[in-house]
Amino acid sequence: MTARRTRTGHRARTDRRDPTAVAAPVAFWCAFAYGALKFDWALGGGLLMRQTPLPAGARDDLLNAAPGAVVGSWASVALALVGMAAALHLSGRFGPHGRFRRGMLLAGSWAGCAFMVARALGFLGYGFAGDVRVLAGWASVPPAHVDLARCQAQWDLLLWSPYWLLFGACWGLAARRYRRLRGGGSPPSR
Repeated sequence: MTARRTRTGHRARTDRRDPTAVAAPVAFWCAFAYGALKFDWALGGGLLMRQTPLPAGARDDLLNAAPGAVVGSWASVALALVGMAAALHLSGRFGPHGRFRRGMLLAGSWAGCAFMVARALGFLGYGFAGDVRVLAGWASVPPAHVDLARCQAQWDLLLWSPYWLLFGACWGLAARRYRRLRGGGSPPSR
């Protein structure tokens, strides 16, 4: 393991050798991609809209730009901006934080991690487990929606679930690394 000497003479792991050092930047870019996609939808675009796994009614609202769906897209853009700011803070770019801000940042990061990983694995309805069930024919799907469900399951299995798993894992790794940092700004000394 490569180490360097800090000002106090202690040896610390370099960021270059710490695989968790990339977690916050990856979380930032995942939040950016999510926000950009939702921004496109909020402005009337349709990038990957048909491939989004949603119940038939919600999918129709999204495709028809129902007011509730548009508001939801704008809310997602705002959430993505908050996620981008949180990822920057987790990366240590803004120096030490007070105990309250540090606690809120960690709580939000762990909550995001849990939600996204649960979604990716299928505990929230969509995800790897649900996709496999639909594609194997083990899930009960109304006959009128079988083709749509299979298409959505394929897209979810190949794009959405891996994305949510990566995004969630990055939140968890970035939060773990941030917690280890003294004051949120420098690597721990050994």
